[in-house]
Amino acid sequence: MKGWDLFKAILSNTSFYRKKLIFFILLAFVGASGVFLWQKYRNVEASVEFTPPESGYSSQVDVDVVVTQDAEVLIDGKKDNKALKFYQNFDEVKIIVFNSPGYFIQEFHGVIHLPTSDAQNVRQLIYAVHGVGSSQFYVLDSQTLFYEATDISPQAVVTIVADLPKGMVKPSLEQKLAFKMNELPFKFWLYIGIILPLVTIILMTFMILKRRLAQIIFSGQGLSEPPSKEPPAVVGVLVDGTVGAREISATLVDLARRGFISINNKGEKEFSFGKRKGGDFRSMAALTNFEKALLDKIFLLPAYKSTLDDVEMRIGRHIFSRKIAQFYLGVYNFATERGYFVRNPAKVHLVYKYTGICLLFLSLCGFALGVVTDADPKFGLIFWVGGMVASFFVIKLSPFMPARSPRGTAELKKWLAFRQYLVGRQSLSAKAVFQSKFEENLPLAMVLGAEVDWANRFMAEPFAKPEWYDSVERVVTLESFTGEFFPFIGYVAKNLARSHEPTVE
Repeated sequence: MKGWDLFKAILSNTSFYRKKLIFFILLAFVGASGVFLWQKYRNVEASVEFTPPESGYSSQVDVDVVVTQDAEVLIDGKKDNKALKFYQNFDEVKIIVFNSPGYFIQEFHGVIHLPTSDAQNVRQLIYAVHGVGSSQFYVLDSQTLFYEATDISPQAVVTIVADLPKGMVKPSLEQKLAFKMNELPFKFWLYIGIILPLVTIILMTFMILKRRLAQIIFSGQGLSEPPSKEPPAVVGVLVDGTVGAREISATLVDLARRGFISINNKGEKEFSFGKRKGGDFRSMAALTNFEKALLDKIFLLPAYKSTLDDVEMRIGRHIFSRKIAQFYLGVYNFATERGYFVRNPAKVHLVYKYTGICLLFLSLCGFALGVVTDADPKFGLIFWVGGMVASFFVIKLSPFMPARSPRGTAELKKWLAFRQYLVGRQSLSAKAVFQSKFEENLPLAMVLGAEVDWANRFMAEPFAKPEWYDSVERVVTLESFTGEFFPFIGYVAKNLARSHEPTVE
């Protein structure tokens, strides 16, 4: 197989989607470009670039520097404000003239022109190492500083410095702010690094509590019947604002109860799903779109049976599952169309998640830039660390942010009243068992987090195995049924939930 054919085969077998592939390629390109630019510009000290002579020898190199009163530095006519740094007691002009030039230089002359006639109060320095014959500096006149070095080797490093008294240059507002930021103490940045994520957590927690106030302080009367015939997954998203493993497991049980599939325990922790109705699920009007997407994930047409190994294989074949994403989106759309949410929860999740990702990206960029450019001590990096922590909480809390509509809040109260009935501690009589229909309410109990309490209410009554459930093991009590069924269905649902696309929460 040729290289290109092999590449296409790998892509098809791992189910990469074209848009995602393009996105990851662009992301890799941006990352590589960022690394390249950082490598190119990471030297934040001002430097001078020379064209090497063909002979490998230069008799004399001259550098002319002009410092303006507006805190600008011109090196041989080119603006380079990296040469000027501000400190508490002085302002420093520092320029790396030679950094391993690669050729021999007989003589170097450098001149710094000051903005005022105060050269006598300027502290001059010249650093000449790794092969320099001699170096010196002196005041040429009241407004001019002179630097000189001779016999400069190809490996030499020559840097000229002028420490200006305060007031000689007038920094811009941006430069003043940068100076003030660098002067802030460690304690200040530590407080900022702690307060930033703390405020984010408090704010988002407040927003979540405000959205969930109805279910937190609910104290109404219990309902012995479901308030409406909504699919279990829609009830789940109404309660939690998000779709997950519970909604998947409840939907599977509901499909089994309604006669579409069967669930078989083959022993030794082996389970399988089977079709109880012939034909293509996709054309059945009795199924919602999200139920069809879930069945399409479990069953590979035209097969009538799907083992646990088959399900795990179909999950493992994909990096992300589009069908599970369709299940999620279908539930969200269904709940939104019912008027339970002000805005589609999937879109709300994405807004907060992408906001968190953008903040995280900006914090990482700020941290990297600070590592390269900030003056020591780099206390300002703590701010960016706090930003990263805050971004992490925004991303993690994004699935809990959807806002219910007034209708959704009213409907939620009814379902919480029904949950109160499901978790009641009083055992149900044989007559009540018949009326309440244990199997019909089981999927609803699962999305309401009450399946164990609901089952406990029937423990004292005789139990008949559901017709949609078959087992090679002896199931004569409700306890034996729940003991083997709940772990299995939860395991399958969690694996399916983990395979959903990250763009859908």
